[in-house]
Formats: sequence, structure tokens, C-alpha cells
Amino acid sequence: MNEITITAPPEALTREEVERFARDWYRKLDIHAPPEELVAMVATEGLAFDLPEGALHGVAAFRDWYEGVVRIFFDEVHVLDRVEVAWEGPQALVKVRVNWQARRWQAPAPHSEWIGFDVDQDWVMERSPATGQPVILRYVVNALRPMPGSPRL
Repeated sequence: MNEITITAPPEALTREEVERFARDWYRKLDIHAPPEELVAMVATEGLAFDLPEGALHGVAAFRDWYEGVVRIFFDEVHVLDRVEVAWEGPQALVKVRVNWQARRWQAPAPHSEWIGFDVDQDWVMERSPATGQPVILRYVVNALRPMPGSPRL
């Protein structure tokens, strides 16, 4: 007798999981967590980031971007202002608003400079089939509004 296996779609993420994930994501960015900690928070297949500096596709591109970020920005503080969640099947469609302030140094400048932005983002999240944990599949920066006195990115 042939056996047919039907696999149920992964369980949708809860609002609480998404909110906890967002807080943890920004905390890790603030402390410049090791790259593998952030890589564990993104999808291994189909990952796409649309950032002001360009589009990234795949985990290797994400890792390269993150390793570059931690060499330029420091004293980072992300203050999460809004996390709104809707669902499309098992995927969470997330609207995020965060205030990001940091210092940056760009060679050969003699000093670092303060920057600050209000940032609106859309994320598509899912549950990792490998770990069962929430991961980002798509990350889109929609708006990056400089705070008064901040230079552009």
C-alpha cells in the first residue's frame, strides 16, 4: 500500500513572537552582536533586504552588509515606536517604525558625527522550517527621515 504524507503549513507567528523578535533584533543591532546571531534571525532561502544603500539577496550578502555596518556605526540606539502585524497565510506582514540614532566615522574624517533617523520598514516574517523560530524573509526600508540636525545617510 502506498502511503501519502500531507505536510501542514507551518504555524503562523503570533503577535507576541513578532514583537519580541523586533525588540531582540534591534537590541542585537545596538550591541553589535556577532554576525551569526543576526544570521540566525533571517531566512536561509529567498532572503531579500531593500535598504537605502541598495538591495541585498541571500544570507552571504546580508552577512557582508552587517559586518560593514559594525565598522562604520557605533553608540547605536534603536527605539522601537511601532510594530503592527497582519497575516497572509503563515507569513507575518509587519510594519515597523523605529528611531535610530548613532555615531558614524568615515575615513579620513578627523571626528565621528551624530546621525538620527525615523525609519519606516515593512518586514515579511515566517517560522523557520529548520528551527521553528521567527525569521525575516523580506526587509524593506520605506522611509528614512533625518531628525533635525542630522546629516543624510
